[in-house]
Amino acid sequence: MTVAELIDRLERCDPEATVRIMMQESWPFENSILGIAVRSDFANECECDQPGGEHAEGCPANDDDYGDPELAGNDVFIVEGRQERYGSKAAWNVCR
Repeated sequence: MTVAELIDRLERCDPEATVRIMMQESWPFENSILGIAVRSDFANECECDQPGGEHAEGCPANDDDYGDPELAGNDVFIVEGRQERYGSKAAWNVCR
């Protein structure tokens, strides 16, 4: 989905409605939205602070696709906030 497609769908909704993320179809949860992030703002961020340039276990710099030039820098992510409650599998059936 592109930003334009998401905006188009959201423009058809009540502008005062709260936006949440329904995730995990097999065990659904409703999550708040913390905000958005653009890949170019974080793609090469190292999540560890190790002396000597070493990367801690789990740091994305150890991943094969770290800084992958094929990943679009303008990708937009809706960043999940906190889990608010259990969701409903029916949401996937009525998804617009």
